[in-house]
Amino acid sequence: MENNLYELQEMVRDGRRSIEREKERLTEKMEELNGFIKLAESTDDALARLTELQDENTRLSEENADLERQLAEKEMQLSELSKLTAGVAKKSSQDDLLKALRKYINISKRKAASKRVAVKMVITEMINTLEISLPEDMAAALEALDDEQEAPKTVIQAQGDVKVQGDYNDIHDNRAVNF
Repeated sequence: MENNLYELQEMVRDGRRSIEREKERLTEKMEELNGFIKLAESTDDALARLTELQDENTRLSEENADLERQLAEKEMQLSELSKLTAGVAKKSSQDDLLKALRKYINISKRKAASKRVAVKMVITEMINTLEISLPEDMAAALEALDDEQEAPKTVIQAQGDVKVQGDYNDIHDNRAVNF
């Protein structure tokens, strides 16, 4: 019986070792599967980011195409403007042209900033095309044309029982004031 007891103890130890080995093998398998799960999650995240980047790339490509189209339009307008400027410049004498430009610069001082920038560009292109030089005061006025300007002054003028209110330039430029 003692032999049987000893054999039984050996069998239990062998069974326990076998179970321990199986437990370790299953633990390793579980860790391996957890690694695969993490890899799958990372792949999902990368694919989602790739989709976002593809969408952004498509949007930027469309925006780029639109900007290229706008640039082509602006270049065409500038080309036409240069042709028009050259044609107008050939028809006018230099003195008449300078007189007209001076008047146009002075009138343009009251325009919005974006229009002043455009006027400056047109006049600069015109004088460069004609290869003429402007008098110093006119060149300074042209150079300062696109500078920031303070808001126009408001003028209130009373005439009899009636008050006239508006920007100085608006009131000044009218030959008569309507009440």
